[in-house]
Amino acid sequence: MAEAYLSTDEENYVRMCLLITGVSPRGVRALFDSEFAPICLGASIKKEYSFTKLKELKSKHIINQSQWNLLFPRFPDVPDSKAFDVTLMITLLRNLTPMTPPACGYDILPPTIEVTPGADLARIKHYRNFLAHLDDGKIDIALFTAAWTDIAGAITRLGGQILKEECDQLRTIHLDQTNQEIMMDIKLSNDEIKLLKESLENLKSSHNEMKKSHEEVKKSYVLLEQKVATTQQDAIAGNVRAQFSKVLEQWKYKGKKFESTQAYYVLKLLQEKSSVIITASSIEGETITLQHVACQMHTDGYSILLVKDPGDIVKHYNPNQKTLFVIDVSNQTEINFRDPVFDRIRDILEDKQTKRIVVCR
Repeated sequence: MAEAYLSTDEENYVRMCLLITGVSPRGVRALFDSEFAPICLGASIKKEYSFTKLKELKSKHIINQSQWNLLFPRFPDVPDSKAFDVTLMITLLRNLTPMTPPACGYDILPPTIEVTPGADLARIKHYRNFLAHLDDGKIDIALFTAAWTDIAGAITRLGGQILKEECDQLRTIHLDQTNQEIMMDIKLSNDEIKLLKESLENLKSSHNEMKKSHEEVKKSYVLLEQKVATTQQDAIAGNVRAQFSKVLEQWKYKGKKFESTQAYYVLKLLQEKSSVIITASSIEGETITLQHVACQMHTDGYSILLVKDPGDIVKHYNPNQKTLFVIDVSNQTEINFRDPVFDRIRDILEDKQTKRIVVCR
């Protein structure tokens, strides 16, 4: 098998990956363990303030479920910083300790003169993100030199002299066949990741389009459902209106010469209330009052529906139309006001467009 060949820029990339993924986590962990003593890490995490803050970070998806499981493992396991990745440790240090943040925040590479622990965490975070988004697996010598100095300095300040020596060795150590094979695997993985990212973006785009289409279909369905319901209600009530139209004309004719203080009073009540009941031992005058009121309400834009039973109100109710239900139960001996239909009628009469006038003995 022919020996794999790496260019200088590719070797720079390999060394940077080994520095960031192999050495920098131990530097961050050294700082983390100094802030959260390993022997009482679980207790520190479960403190009221810490737990509340962690729940907030999880709700904002800053901490994912896998990281949450590391923080709160199943009994009898306990949390161990050795299992924490760099991102989780930096998140905990940022949010659960009084550490001073970098002058420009954690999302911007700090200047070289800023050497606080917070600034060093921001450096490591910056270069981890840089490598994660580098598609060609190459770093030129100028960038490599500057970045290595920056990262190695941060690791040394966080982890001490031993880690500095590892950084120095890693910069000059010969990359043997094993390292080169690792590099080739990394390159292949990067190509696959790039393709996966493109596929993911396409899937996201398709998903958003499907979601948008689904919302449009859902809206159309709701509108259609409302239209069908209204059409059905209009069709049901249409026969009633057709039969009642002649009756209404007769009432209008009879009412031309009719004037009644009671009719005006009932009209005023209907403007304020949803339901009026007219009762009397003799129904002749009350019936004329009802007819006069119905004609006036029709003039005011109300659809007048004559129903024989309170249940017809539920049957013919149309929320999109001003309606006056006229109920003449003067000839009925009994009405069961405990019937469940009256619960529904009470709900319907909450609609300010729906009125009811009843004549009874």
